[in-house]
Amino acid sequence: MPEWVIHSYTAENFCKLSRDVCDEINRFIDSNPLEHDVNRVIINGHWLPEALLYLAVYIYEKWGYEGLKCMLHHNLLDYTHSLASSGPYGAMIKRLALPGSAEPQIRRFVYIVLDNIVNDFLPILKIFEDGGGVYDIVQRVENRSLWRVEHLKSFVEVLKKSYIINFLKDLLKVIDELRDCIGLCVLEVIMTEFYNEKRFKDLCPWCFTSTFEEDFILIPEEYRGHPKNLAFRVHKNCFEELVRKAKEFLNEGLNEREILNKVMVKYMPPSIVWEAIKRAEEI
Repeated sequence: MPEWVIHSYTAENFCKLSRDVCDEINRFIDSNPLEHDVNRVIINGHWLPEALLYLAVYIYEKWGYEGLKCMLHHNLLDYTHSLASSGPYGAMIKRLALPGSAEPQIRRFVYIVLDNIVNDFLPILKIFEDGGGVYDIVQRVENRSLWRVEHLKSFVEVLKKSYIINFLKDLLKVIDELRDCIGLCVLEVIMTEFYNEKRFKDLCPWCFTSTFEEDFILIPEEYRGHPKNLAFRVHKNCFEELVRKAKEFLNEGLNEREILNKVMVKYMPPSIVWEAIKRAEEI
């Protein structure tokens, strides 16, 4: 799974999430005494809704809206890493050196997960909003016009919670917000996987030439402090060029996200450009 530093960095910088809350969620998910990644059951881009429901409700009760968003962000990055490190897409990245071929497919699967969450939970919200109740939802389950439920008693207990409508609305709102930022996070995970392969470790992601015996810097600094030294090696002059480009766009009045989209070349780690933007803002 991605290291916590990648979870935290992408959550805070690309999705504007609270690092403190996300750090708590990271610990809960990865150190849960019941099971690592408990209730993350994603099959062919479909997160089994009953498993997600119980996990999401627990997170929502304990950490609220922000925690719900951090939980989904964490699990989507774990899913990304699973796709990028094994199977046909992992082979493209590791053995065939084709991250550009793998990234669109992996990103598509992640967005399919988001689509399926909406498809699974929006009908329940609509039943409540149309004046229906728990009994109506159970009927839909029993006649198989809703998703399958293995633990009906637990399912009903969740539906009876006083905040269930607010929870469903917030879950769908979180999905919409993640659509705007998760693509950058997915790309960061894939690029980290690629550039930490031994034979690609020395490549500068900006110019894609070797940094061996050349003047380079490690970016982002936060990754550099990790025991595995996950930071990307970037030629110093390449980074200075990125900073210069970012500064030009800052002077034109563009915001950070607009600059990121303009400066970043295809299949480049977003963190490198993000750090260049932050450096440009200090100049």
